Amino acid sequence: MTRLLCATDLLPKSERAMDRAGMLAEELGAELSLLHVVSPTASERVLEQSLQIAMNRMRSRARPPLWRHGSEPRIIVRTGNPARLICDTVTQEQSGLLVVGPHERRDVLEGLSGTIAEKVLAARKSPLLFVQTSADVSYRNVLFAVDLSAEAELAVRAAETLVLSRDARATAIHVCVPPLRGMVPSTTAALRATVARRQLTGAIHDLLTRASADCSRYDVVVEEGHPIPALLRAVETHRPQLLVMGTRAMGRMRRALLGSVANQLLKEVVDCDVLVVPRIAELASGRACRPPAPGALLRH
Repeated sequence: MTRLLCATDLLPKSERAMDRAGMLAEELGAELSLLHVVSPTASERVLEQSLQIAMNRMRSRARPPLWRHGSEPRIIVRTGNPARLICDTVTQEQSGLLVVGPHERRDVLEGLSGTIAEKVLAARKSPLLFVQTSADVSYRNVLFAVDLSAEAELAVRAAETLVLSRDARATAIHVCVPPLRGMVPSTTAALRATVARRQLTGAIHDLLTRASADCSRYDVVVEEGHPIPALLRAVETHRPQLLVMGTRAMGRMRRALLGSVANQLLKEVVDCDVLVVPRIAELASGRACRPPAPGALLRH
């Protein structure tokens, strides 16, 4: 059985994440656990009181009338380092999906340590669903950022297995880097560009045929440009409820200095939810996933 984990800080922004996790668990027939991490304190008495308060609040939130999505979830309250405990809990619970609240914006000083979400992504334990919008309906309009890598196939399989409803429509967009500026335009160059676009479109269709249980639900779009601006334009144009990206974790220092397409999009995309699928995440559905090959969909 698929297991879902929702990490919550009990703040208002996490309400949507808990609702979405409950909705998905009900649709999948999955087991759901809600995790809250309490910061440690020097006083054992104060810590014990904090843990008890957190447990009471979690139990209240996970029962009707506040809980509206099928079976009541399992409650887990722990104390310690949030990122480490979330990763440990994903492993212990064998969670196929981790659901969290909005991605926090960072300043320069926070860049080296990264957010909790980035640390969890770097651990590559499971796909992460960042919930930023109200969980009123199932995902019907979904945008996939894809290339021709194994990570793209993994992202498609993860989304279809864990979050997409049967009647969801999707757009798969591939962004190719434009040729060098200053080159003299010619009929031959234009013809080559047209042929290349047609070949890329065909290759994306082939990828979807391999990875999807229903490739007919996808429209394929090939855009020329740089990834971040092109994908932001696509989000604005298509107005998806969910953006799906694959990613491959990298070292903390490199991530802080260079950033990544996935990480930068998480900062910029605020009007839809985002599903990020790490390179070696395993799906809990039991559906076989081929080992990823070199190269990444969106590097993290």
